[in-house]
Amino acid sequence: MSIAIAGATGNTGGRIAQQLIEAGATVTVLARNPEKLHPVIRQNAILHQGSLEDTQFVIEATQGVEALYWVVPYNFGAANFRAYQHHVGTIAAAAIAANQIPYVVNLSSNGAHLPQGMGPISGLYEVEQQLNAAAQNIIHLRPGFFMENYLMQLEPIRTANSVFLPVAGDRRLAMVATQDIAAVAAKLLLQRDWSGYSVLGLHGPTDLSFDEAATILSQELGRLIVHVSITSEQFRSSLLQIGARENVAADYVEMWQGLSNPEYTPAEPRTSQTTTPTTFSQFVREQLLPQLSQLIPA
Repeated sequence: MSIAIAGATGNTGGRIAQQLIEAGATVTVLARNPEKLHPVIRQNAILHQGSLEDTQFVIEATQGVEALYWVVPYNFGAANFRAYQHHVGTIAAAAIAANQIPYVVNLSSNGAHLPQGMGPISGLYEVEQQLNAAAQNIIHLRPGFFMENYLMQLEPIRTANSVFLPVAGDRRLAMVATQDIAAVAAKLLLQRDWSGYSVLGLHGPTDLSFDEAATILSQELGRLIVHVSITSEQFRSSLLQIGARENVAADYVEMWQGLSNPEYTPAEPRTSQTTTPTTFSQFVREQLLPQLSQLIPA
């Protein structure tokens, strides 16, 4: 019996697969581009190469597994992002039902309790419902804002000493490192001492405003970094410039508008169980700074 990992080349799936391998578990990975897998995974996991948009592939790759980690990957090239999310959710549900997979851990998002108004996060609400209809035991992880989103700001940090996002600097959100999400997911997949249908928020050590995050960046980088609140149209244009389709850009604009709404709060309260350890300062030192240094000309 094996534990199957979808999205094993991503921030969470790759870390989960490695942690499970280190724990001695038999791991099956589903990957479109296996050359992107970490060497530890390539050398120790059962590899199935294919697309999570291929029903037959996913059903065959998950035959006989005792647990499944599922994630709907980003797809900036989708003509209709919500339709893409629905399609991938349908495939996951079909595989779970066909193979009677006993335990499923699904990566969702805080805000996924809202069926509309949150762009791709509301798409994850629908995916949760699809998987609930097929799974015997399932936990939906609902993390806050990924600290790794700041890695998409490396170039403006380097060249303009700024972070450009469509959100006010004083807006406070739970910020969480993906390594902490992976640690929680790996533990759930290994122990399987849970049952039924549940959600688990993951909130990082503390809520941070984007201005506070910029202050931490300034302290760690040794120069002033400022948060610049851009308009929704500026954000939409920036997504189109990096190859996003019109529909995808519109969905992400809606997501940021939802997150920026002062009335929005996660449905899951912060508790000791949902509070994860990696601080934003630690993330900057361990993840952002090494990548930033690679961009600086010698």
